[in-house]
Amino acid sequence: MNKSTGKWIIIGLVILLIILHHDVWNWDNKKPVFGFMPMALLWQAGISIGAGATWFLATKIAWPEFEDDDQEVAVTEVDAKQEGGEL
Repeated sequence: MNKSTGKWIIIGLVILLIILHHDVWNWDNKKPVFGFMPMALLWQAGISIGAGATWFLATKIAWPEFEDDDQEVAVTEVDAKQEGGEL
């Protein structure tokens, strides 16, 4: 998967989370889930977990790569070899 495709996947997930965040269908449900938690609160907990997963995917899939990062890794590898250490 290239960065452009990943970017659109992340944008789609964020839009989906925004739409699902406004849960008008759960506000009238007063029955506790698991015996203690209101359905609306459980829904918001799920949205928070989904937001965390989306952010994790954004950092893995769509995060830009910088030339400085590659140069730092190369310098570290050269320094380790010169000192006789392992990577």
